[in-house]
Amino acid sequence: MSKSPLGAVKANLGQRVRELRRSRELSQAQLAARVASHQEFISDVERGEANLTLESLVRIATALGVEAVELLGAKSRRRAPRKRA
Repeated sequence: MSKSPLGAVKANLGQRVRELRRSRELSQAQLAARVASHQEFISDVERGEANLTLESLVRIATALGVEAVELLGAKSRRRAPRKRA
């Protein structure tokens, strides 16, 4: 059975959080402390079981040193200033 679109987003988000946390050599408890949460919440996020608020998403991203959109799979893009005609 395939995942729902929401389930797929949550699973991808969780995988990205886990990858970034591990690459920064942080435990779930350490990341939880940085976002003023609990280790169980981080575990739920990484397993794709948590329904994150935007505030939680931004706090996790900030603690990991990335932009929130990067946790959702998008690459951060800075727009070049527009040229005026």
